[in-house]
Amino acid sequence: MSVSYIPEKIKILLWGKSAGRCQYKGCNTSLYRDDLTQAEFNQCYIAHIVADSPKGPRGHVTRSEELKQSLNNLMLLCDTHHRLVDRVEIESHPEEVLLLMKKEHEDRIALITGINHNMKSEIIIYKASIGNNPVMMTYDSLKEFIIPEKYPARNAATDLSLSNSTSVDSRKTFWELQLENLDDQFKDQILPKLRKSELSHLSLFAMAPIPLLIKLGTYLNDIQQLDVRQKRRNPDTWKFDEDLHTDYNLVLAQEIKKHVALKIELSASITDERIIKVLGEDVSIYSINIENPDNDFVKSRKQIIEFGEKMKEAFREIKKIHGQDVVLNVFPAMPISLAVQLGRVWMPKADLSMRIFDQNYVSGGFSEAFKITHF
Repeated sequence: MSVSYIPEKIKILLWGKSAGRCQYKGCNTSLYRDDLTQAEFNQCYIAHIVADSPKGPRGHVTRSEELKQSLNNLMLLCDTHHRLVDRVEIESHPEEVLLLMKKEHEDRIALITGINHNMKSEIIIYKASIGNNPVMMTYDSLKEFIIPEKYPARNAATDLSLSNSTSVDSRKTFWELQLENLDDQFKDQILPKLRKSELSHLSLFAMAPIPLLIKLGTYLNDIQQLDVRQKRRNPDTWKFDEDLHTDYNLVLAQEIKKHVALKIELSASITDERIIKVLGEDVSIYSINIENPDNDFVKSRKQIIEFGEKMKEAFREIKKIHGQDVVLNVFPAMPISLAVQLGRVWMPKADLSMRIFDQNYVSGGFSEAFKITHF
């Protein structure tokens, strides 16, 4: 237990540098508010790293006196970790360990509180069950992936997801419910803030059946400051690498027929037979593909932008060949970020209406999810 007087000025400086939170690594507990009742009161302990007495924890015959009022020798701790470092596990908390904890905490606080307004980003979450598999995404699990390029605009995300839905994507009602919810959520949570210029930048984390991601993209096509994130499997991250290039190939149909289909073969190849099974023989089949389809190939923003440019080219070419009244049947096998990008580059006043299909083994292959109609 400390026996020395700590000047009020030093206490205030310590509070400021620690942001009123426990500096023990991994704790970060607020020391000015009770998390259960939300009552605000001071519950901190100011602990000496080198004890203010030679006989105290980590005490020293000469340095204890020299450092007893030094800001660099003081830590703000909660009751639990104050007891831990000064009574229960003194040996496992030597001076150098505590100094490192203090430095890392104060450096992090300085970094976060020094954020300029233009570095803030609103985190947007959109999730829906894929097959029978629910998707779990939370603000706390995602916020680290936008740092240090951007920082969360607030301590919560805007979630566009349909809550407590038990419907699965093999049912027709699934698409109807999800589309209605997505439209309502965008109008309620995003559109008003856009009109008031309250959203300077958005970071989108989405995981849902591909047709819904395409539809989501159509709502976001006018938002310039939007970072669409891609979930990677190996390594398990939402972060991007440096710019990588991908050659996207547009393969034109051999004949002009009644129906028009576009295969997007990026995560996997799609045989023409699977398209013919749905639309019949009278169909012109186009394709956007890459040399080695893979569901984990998107690792950089450049790959997303390049796909968007290829998608624009496909829209233009198919419209030029088949006219503006044809409906484009889209059969996607693609990463989530590219599905959103497809929707973003589709122009409702200029591009063809689309009928979006979804691959589902319960339905026996591709089946229509819904239609996206031009104005």
